[in-house]
Amino acid sequence: MGVEIFGVQGSPPCRAVFLVAKAIGLDYTYHWVDMKNGGTRTPEFLKMNPAHTVPTMKDGDLCLGESKAIITYLVNKYAPDSELYPKDPAERAKVDQRLHFDSGLNVNFRGIAFPLLFTKNLEEYKKNKPKLDESLDLLETFLGLSKNVAGEKVTLADLAVLVHISTLATAGLLGNDRWPRINAWLTRLQSELPYYTANVEGSNMLGGAIKESLAQLSA
Repeated sequence: MGVEIFGVQGSPPCRAVFLVAKAIGLDYTYHWVDMKNGGTRTPEFLKMNPAHTVPTMKDGDLCLGESKAIITYLVNKYAPDSELYPKDPAERAKVDQRLHFDSGLNVNFRGIAFPLLFTKNLEEYKKNKPKLDESLDLLETFLGLSKNVAGEKVTLADLAVLVHISTLATAGLLGNDRWPRINAWLTRLQSELPYYTANVEGSNMLGGAIKESLAQLSA
């Protein structure tokens, strides 16, 4: 059946997988997962991914969870010469380091998204927002060192980070005065990457929901 990807459109980690798949021209079968009704808790899903998370990928007998593992696998297997994941050990290590940074960014992103979307707790959002801002400050520093997140060329690190940043921009949480390099980088990639369309619908969906919830809770 080829590569199968299980996920939801709004999830930033899922969108990172969608972006990479489109970037390398990979044909795959997409399965939407009904998260609200226990879609990741079925016996079939738990057999693939006991951690019951999305994205989850199936490629033959191989089942993988965690977006970073999935995107590096896809490039290694289906586009081994791609500049998205350089072969040079030093360059690859830098991409890996930034991917680990994005894991922390994702935690801090969830720290502001969950209170707004699920618990409707404005105080928890305000408590967690400085942690997200610190991650953005560090990303701003990275983009002062090189054109892109892990060097001069667009890599997996950019695509992993991009899905969070585009959502924050849609939500109105990416002030240009504090993070001008991030905003310029986002604008450039949105116009330069022919495969960016794989991110648009989910980013607009989640970012719009965050923006609406924050406005309602702040009223």
